[in-house]
Amino acid sequence: MTPTAFTTITGPAGTLEALVSEPSGEMRNVAVLCHPHPLYGGSMHDGVLQIAASALLEHNIAVVRFNFRGVGRSQGISGRATPDEKSQQAYAPPEVGDLIAVARWARSQYATATPLCVGYSFGAHVLWHALALLSGHKAMLIAPPSAAMDFAARENELDTAIHAVWCQGDDFVNPARFTKDTRISITELAGGDHFFSGQTEGLADAVASMIA
Repeated sequence: MTPTAFTTITGPAGTLEALVSEPSGEMRNVAVLCHPHPLYGGSMHDGVLQIAASALLEHNIAVVRFNFRGVGRSQGISGRATPDEKSQQAYAPPEVGDLIAVARWARSQYATATPLCVGYSFGAHVLWHALALLSGHKAMLIAPPSAAMDFAARENELDTAIHAVWCQGDDFVNPARFTKDTRISITELAGGDHFFSGQTEGLADAVASMIA
């Protein structure tokens, strides 16, 4: 049985609530998971993230899921930067700061130099824009909404291993953004949609391939 516990992590806009799951076998690494858009009900309890988390745990990767600012019991306001963040203008969207804080916490908690980072939908957008501050990390973009959000090439660090996975039936993904970038390993699943309907095993396999 996978040990799971709630914890809190200090973020730039206040305390972030997190759910930490550890594998039953010898731990190989830790992964930080980013959830979909809060305005559409996104939270760390998302079903697609659960599929990813289960696959990671099966391969002895600890999983840290957390709520972005303004979601659940995480402090702050969704999409709104603090005065300090506005003065620094170091990143956008503001949730990038939340991810950086959690990744640093995971790195120190588990004494690993390069945690995995996984983002689904809006979470993939946040992860993409955090890459410049997560140099050396492995990153997995699940259904990155490139047809609706900015995935500018300048955010892609050369030393970051990136894998992207989506379904052919996902109208939120513009595949050209990623197929033209040889630094990104891609998996396109037949059929399905933005929620990976009927593609539970395909998504789990894609997550496993990223670990390999």
